[in-house]
Amino acid sequence: MNNAAVVTRDYTSAFPDPISIKKACAAVISHCDLEYRGWVWITLSSGKAGWAPQQIFAPLNTNEVICLEDYTAHELSVRSSEKITVIKSLNGWYWALRNSGESGWVPEECVSILDV
Repeated sequence: MNNAAVVTRDYTSAFPDPISIKKACAAVISHCDLEYRGWVWITLSSGKAGWAPQQIFAPLNTNEVICLEDYTAHELSVRSSEKITVIKSLNGWYWALRNSGESGWVPEECVSILDV
């Protein structure tokens, strides 16, 4: 995707200690996000929990899943008029990259893709 974009509304991450999961690791799904469809609350064997996109998991049994790719729930805290690069779109969120090299998730409603 790699599109230039500008932040249109401030966003502050609510998760300062984001969950990360590696490919082939198992997790337990407890519930779905009602605001952002396609996101599920997962708990790792360590007890750490957080949101992840349901598309990156395959079922093992009723509520246990296996992760199909490396994932981090790191969110970017961004300010209006900040320029970012959008890498991909997933379930109402963008995976974006800052000029500083920091990458993370930003809600789509806070970002406008620029026509290049």
